[in-house]
Amino acid sequence: MVVNSLKMIYKIAVVISISILILTSCSENSPDFFFKNGNAKYQLKDYNGAVIDLDQAIELKPDFMQAYHTRAMCFGELKKYNKSLMDFNKAIEIDPTYKNAYLNRAYYVKVNTGDFAGAIEDYNKFIELNDDGKNAFALNNRGFAKFNMNDTIGALNDIQSSISLDSTNSYAYKNRALIYISMDSIGLACTDLNRAIELGYTKTYGKEVEELFYEYCNKN
Repeated sequence: MVVNSLKMIYKIAVVISISILILTSCSENSPDFFFKNGNAKYQLKDYNGAVIDLDQAIELKPDFMQAYHTRAMCFGELKKYNKSLMDFNKAIEIDPTYKNAYLNRAYYVKVNTGDFAGAIEDYNKFIELNDDGKNAFALNNRGFAKFNMNDTIGALNDIQSSISLDSTNSYAYKNRALIYISMDSIGLACTDLNRAIELGYTKTYGKEVEELFYEYCNKN
């Protein structure tokens, strides 16, 4: 009970601090005011509240690219994929070089709607626009999309590259394990599943890895 109370106090303090920063840095009722308020609510996972503020920001400034982008992510979290896609498209129309719009359009919309070919195109564009062409998150997710397009070798190459850049991502090990299972390389799959568990996959994402480990690895 004490822990929960402390968490609530901390959350309230965060909200108050963010609100003070917004009030002191922006004129009330300006596009920036509503954008920063909406962005703060997005960070606090108040997606419906964020959309209301971002609507105001866009009404006051119809070419506010960042507001479209953040609202698109809110709609993605709310599983309103058509609205999310429209906002990502608008953000890209306003600024075709804004790389995060491609990354997040793939992540929030295209993968979730089964458009894996479109997701690969977006990840390709993000990687192209990225200064060094390297991003562990994008490579892992592009690998997952390729796996769903039956490009096993391409998927494996991407996810191995992702792990070489970030060896702490439990999701990448899970994805590579799925590829190894499809290749009937069960020993390698079990090694990756075990690593994913060690890195805390279950706490973050659920019991999928433990279930796979039980199904494929208890016999080995």
